Amino acid sequence: MATRSSSKTVTFARPFVLDGFPELLPAGDYVVDTEEEELDSMLFQGWRRVATTMRVRVGTEVEMRSVDPEALHEALMRDGAQDRPGLPPSQSSAKARFERARRFATYPARRKRT
Repeated sequence: MATRSSSKTVTFARPFVLDGFPELLPAGDYVVDTEEEELDSMLFQGWRRVATTMRVRVGTEVEMRSVDPEALHEALMRDGAQDRPGLPPSQSSAKARFERARRFATYPARRKRT
């Protein structure tokens, strides 16, 4: 069975907590490695995630710690949600589209002048 690995760098602007980690992790850049194996399928090619690890600096050493991808995603969303909370949502967000549609629906229908 074939396997593949990929790495990406994630950046946290603030200290954060992840499930399964005993301490608060400092803000900064972290390398996340993902290992996947190919699915046995004759119909289509697919990959299944086998392991996700994050490189964490502890003192002078770098440890490879297993991390839940969903917990990592949630931590990144929490970190990014605090960037500029006072600004309105972007025009393309679902919330902004809903608000525009609601405002449009409240306008009275225009009648033709005779």
